[in-house]
Amino acid sequence: MVKSGRVRLDESDLSIIRELQNDGRRGVAEIADALSIHRNTVSVKLRRLIDKRIVNPSIYVQPPALGFNAAAVIGIKVAPGEIDSVVGLIGALPNVHNVFVCLGRYDIVLWGLFRDQDELHSFITTELGKASGIIGAETMITLGMKKLSFAVLESRGAQRGMEVASEAPAGGAWLDEQECAIIRELQRDARQSAAAIARRTGHSKNTVLTKMRSLLDQGTVKPFIAPNAIALGYHVMVAVGISVLPGEIEAASEKLTHLENTQTLIVCTGRYNIMFWGLYRDMEELYELLRTELGNIPGITDAEAMVILRVTKNSFAYLAPS
Repeated sequence: MVKSGRVRLDESDLSIIRELQNDGRRGVAEIADALSIHRNTVSVKLRRLIDKRIVNPSIYVQPPALGFNAAAVIGIKVAPGEIDSVVGLIGALPNVHNVFVCLGRYDIVLWGLFRDQDELHSFITTELGKASGIIGAETMITLGMKKLSFAVLESRGAQRGMEVASEAPAGGAWLDEQECAIIRELQRDARQSAAAIARRTGHSKNTVLTKMRSLLDQGTVKPFIAPNAIALGYHVMVAVGISVLPGEIEAASEKLTHLENTQTLIVCTGRYNIMFWGLYRDMEELYELLRTELGNIPGITDAEAMVILRVTKNSFAYLAPS
């Protein structure tokens, strides 16, 4: 997992993070009013949280809106001593957005986005073939993303931070060049103002405001903060491949999405029916998942846990810079 220096967080720091879990672009004044904290205090604390990499403001864009209609998780086995070189090669590939080094069945697990099945096929047969250290790979095509949560701390409301489920219809990209330019700027700095984006893109401020409001209202773009899990007390990250009885996949995935520690959950083809990622404070808390929580969900026949040793890439910048 990502390492960080020790940073002491007080209750007001944690409260600011909770507010941003619901909306990564939430303004300083709005946060200050919600928490009854002086605006200058919020501004200083927020800047410190960002500078110390406790939180990373970012945006999530529905992949089909950008023309990505295929996604896959690929588990990779690597020859001894070759992990660093393989990680470096695949992490530089533009289709790859998440790379995890693991203990368990796979040495590396990656998640990638592709325009179509042909692009995925080319990636597997050509791009991965360039890494001489890879001795095996298994592909699990994503059929549906049931949960993608950017929240770690419990929120004051009923919902634990912001969650997105990628259920957007497939098809060609439907964003115009102005919208793509705005998204590229938000990928660079998710909290910059509409006026700053207008200056950098050459569009009017009113155009940027209108386009941004439309993207946000339609759910095409969702601003969030990616918190540094270790700094917030979560020291164990795990990927779990889950096999489920036919006819029980939807019911099982629904129950899994409601587990407190679930961060990401997809339904897929291949070795597993479901891939699950979760964050835990320690190994004892993870053991509770395997001992009790999974056993209480009907239909699950098998589960393989892969403890994640390191996250070497975690990018939501789906659009390449212009």
